[in-house]
Amino acid sequence: MRIGTLKLIKMRNLKDVATLQSNYCSVLFVTISLGAISIISGFADYSSGIDGRISLVLIIAGFLLLLFGVLNLKGLKNFELLKPSEVFSFSFYSLLSYIALQSSLLLAAGIVNTIDLAILESTSGITTTAISTLDPEALPRSINVFRSLTQWVGGLAALFLVFVATPISSSGDNPSAAYGPKIFSRKPLKRMQEIGVLYCGLTLSVFVALNFAGMGLFDSFAHSLTTSSTGGFSTKASSIASFQSGPIEWVLICAMFLGGLNLGIIWWIGRRKLQHIRSNNELRLYLLIFFGGAVAFWLKGDFVGSFDYQVRDAFFKVSSLFSTTGYVNKGWEFSSGISAIALLLLATGGMAGSPGSGFGVHRLIELIKYLRRELTRKYNRQAIRKIKVSGEVVNERELDKLQGFTAIFIFIIALGSFLLALDNASLRIEDSIAVALSAFVTAGPPITESGLANEYGVLGNLTLSVLMILGRLSILPAAYMILKLSQSIKSNFRGLVSSERPSDEII
Repeated sequence: MRIGTLKLIKMRNLKDVATLQSNYCSVLFVTISLGAISIISGFADYSSGIDGRISLVLIIAGFLLLLFGVLNLKGLKNFELLKPSEVFSFSFYSLLSYIALQSSLLLAAGIVNTIDLAILESTSGITTTAISTLDPEALPRSINVFRSLTQWVGGLAALFLVFVATPISSSGDNPSAAYGPKIFSRKPLKRMQEIGVLYCGLTLSVFVALNFAGMGLFDSFAHSLTTSSTGGFSTKASSIASFQSGPIEWVLICAMFLGGLNLGIIWWIGRRKLQHIRSNNELRLYLLIFFGGAVAFWLKGDFVGSFDYQVRDAFFKVSSLFSTTGYVNKGWEFSSGISAIALLLLATGGMAGSPGSGFGVHRLIELIKYLRRELTRKYNRQAIRKIKVSGEVVNERELDKLQGFTAIFIFIIALGSFLLALDNASLRIEDSIAVALSAFVTAGPPITESGLANEYGVLGNLTLSVLMILGRLSILPAAYMILKLSQSIKSNFRGLVSSERPSDEII
């Protein structure tokens, strides 16, 4: 019995060491990347002498973070993520570390004055959400660059999470999101390089196209970063409406459409593997929803302006909502019927393997086919129907997880809208739902004008931050980490209580 106990303790110690190593490496990754971002941003307008304090804070903090990361690079030697617990832990602590360090930078630079606002701005950056209380036109260029770069890094991290981390954490299940080894290289490091090159190529293409469309070098640079990441931060207070340009909007429509696609689709096109594309059910549903939504927006529009303007406006709204980017071209003005369609588009989000978030087109396919199977079984109990997505059978374990995910998805939005309404009594119920949904799917501005104009207190800002974190991490990894943290707190509390008991009581 004693030998078995010792083995169990040893196994637990090994797990704790692996978890600590993944947590330590996550901090190192954050310090190196955030340090580089801070230095680049600090030098963006340092030479002009404008807001020199902000630039100086970013440069000094950037060098300190980069120095800490470089000096501790030996901690990354032989670092691997082999188990689901290590993947979840690494993702969770990386995100929290980013938010904590970025919040400290914003407070030190004087961009925000309170901790809750600093957390809100930091969370919206790394989770690629276009929620902000700041006026971008009143900010120095260095902060706009900082915001854009953090969103770009957040988009790249989201892709790594899907294509590299998800196959490790799937534990033998067959989720549609775990395409990684089937699309890109089987080796994780090589796969990350391919994804990085493709992501950088898309960003560069958007930058060149926006510049040719007449946006200008700096604005093209910032918007190319926040478009490819489906982040939606803009350098203008009224977003894309400030430019009043048809060519710019068409470029962004195409870029946001690609941003909602599975990155592997673009990779397959480049590798001329068209047979994989033709058999992809998820892509067909994505195209159907995209073009069907555009037709619905056009038919329910106000028919003001030329036909080209009406079509462009419809496609812009669909691409911004469906990809969860959150750009605004002339404001969110919907009739009651079209508002429901807009909310459904926003909730669905793009394909698995895109930087965006949301319920996911792949889960929507599984849910539709699951409901169809249950209806068939209701009238024919002998029927045996397997659910397939893109030619692959979805196992029963995955369908059970889908039901749980759907229930939790609805519960989180309901709870978030309740807390927001509790924080702001002037918020209508439909506005609170729209705001909570926008934050949870990492989109940004809610699709109601009144919800967009409201300001929130500490409870509202923290609620929005938590919603964005849960939406970026996805529900199941976040739930795993919350459960693990609660168990750790309970065990530590029990150990503290038992250690405080007098030895005479233990007889």
